Amino acid sequence: MNWETVAVVVTGGLLVTIPSNWVVRQVLRLARHEAPPSENKAGRWIGVLERLLIYVLMVIGAAAAAGLVVAAKSILRFPEISGKPAAIDPEYVLIGSLASWFLAFSIGALAMSMI
Repeated sequence: MNWETVAVVVTGGLLVTIPSNWVVRQVLRLARHEAPPSENKAGRWIGVLERLLIYVLMVIGAAAAAGLVVAAKSILRFPEISGKPAAIDPEYVLIGSLASWFLAFSIGALAMSMI
């Protein structure tokens, strides 16, 4: 692996972390949903790790396995968004998740096209 490949992979990995958090927050603001208050910011860390996992799976050629990450999150979030009343706004979860996954897959695909 040459240094250019390493640079592309590392840059993509960095892009799916904190910068992607900012993009997802902006998408949610555009959708007129403010982030729910959270003292521990666990959701942001979950998003970072989720995007990083999807990105790594894309870079190693296991993009189909990234679908398992999407499915797992959907299953884990279902009780929160399907309760009566819902613990969290389902639209908020869907918009945030889709924006996050789109970034991870897009950056992964871009990195793969550059390698």
